[in-house]
Amino acid sequence: MKHPAIARQEQAQQTRARLVEAALHVFAEQGYDRATVEEISLAAGYSKGAYYFHFDSKEDIFLELLSTWVDSQTGRLKVTGRRPVATELLEMLSLLLRYDGNDHHWQLLLPEIWAQSNRNPRVRETLRGAYAKWIVLLQKLFEKADGEGLISLSVKPNIAASLVLAAHDGLILRSLLTLTTEGEFTPSEVANALLNVILTVPPQGGPHLVAPAVRRTVRRRK
Repeated sequence: MKHPAIARQEQAQQTRARLVEAALHVFAEQGYDRATVEEISLAAGYSKGAYYFHFDSKEDIFLELLSTWVDSQTGRLKVTGRRPVATELLEMLSLLLRYDGNDHHWQLLLPEIWAQSNRNPRVRETLRGAYAKWIVLLQKLFEKADGEGLISLSVKPNIAASLVLAAHDGLILRSLLTLTTEGEFTPSEVANALLNVILTVPPQGGPHLVAPAVRRTVRRRK
């Protein structure tokens, strides 16, 4: 039998997790401004008292969701070092751009996060810090792959990193505006197309990251 203190701690963690999950659904479906603490509490199956035991305000739980998303995206940009850099680069981009069915509510929430960044200084500073960190992570990976002769960039590494994040944000907005799945493309296809924009032809004998039929023919920069 678990010690009562441990059992209470686990129950509290479970309650908090259910509140956060409920907040994700409520914010995504109703928007931050229309959502209420009462609706979040009811969706999680708890009272407002239970909510305020864990969070001081609606803003607090919104910031926790933002932190969760930032941590998740940062994790997708981590290099394991167990495979060739070129392979990890392509897989990383595909993963970063992927929002499958399990991420549907996150897709809906992201425009809310961006909108709140214009009104809430805490949201804005968190986003600025996250995007700045992601730029650095992507830039270092591009620099490493380029330095090892695995790829040849047609733009500066920081610009390549910025293009990746711009593609991510654009795909999120496009997914919300598209009413049909006809002609849709996979994250891997988008990653390949993106690499064709920011890469020149790989060195002779090096790994090919993109399909030969669409590989750019820009000469490798000196």
